[in-house]
Amino acid sequence: MDARAVRNQGITLGRMVEEAMDASGDARLDRQVQAEKWYLSQVRRAIEERKFFSNGQRVAGLIGNVQYVFTITADDVFRDIRLVRSSGDARLDNAARSAIQAASGVVERPALLGHRTFRLVVTVKYQYQM
Repeated sequence: MDARAVRNQGITLGRMVEEAMDASGDARLDRQVQAEKWYLSQVRRAIEERKFFSNGQRVAGLIGNVQYVFTITADDVFRDIRLVRSSGDARLDNAARSAIQAASGVVERPALLGHRTFRLVVTVKYQYQM
């Protein structure tokens, strides 16, 4: 084999290694994306499960949507909870805030996500059951 053939073979092998590394990086990124989607869906679910248990206030039968934004810190605690859009009814607004506070720290993040923070906007919907 001449020097040029060896060099071309080396380039080909190098590209194959790079492509394999890219593919494994893509696979890891895909796992991270899936882990993030799962984690954030579980956070939303935890809030949803707590939306009717609010400081003893009666919110059953009320209708409206409340939107909050908050930060999930590295230790899975919710901080800086701020009302973005009111339902127009303080009872629903307060119930949604209480649900978010009650869900704080409940869902443990997958280790794959590391210690980064998340900024999440959540709409809590109150409606009649069909």
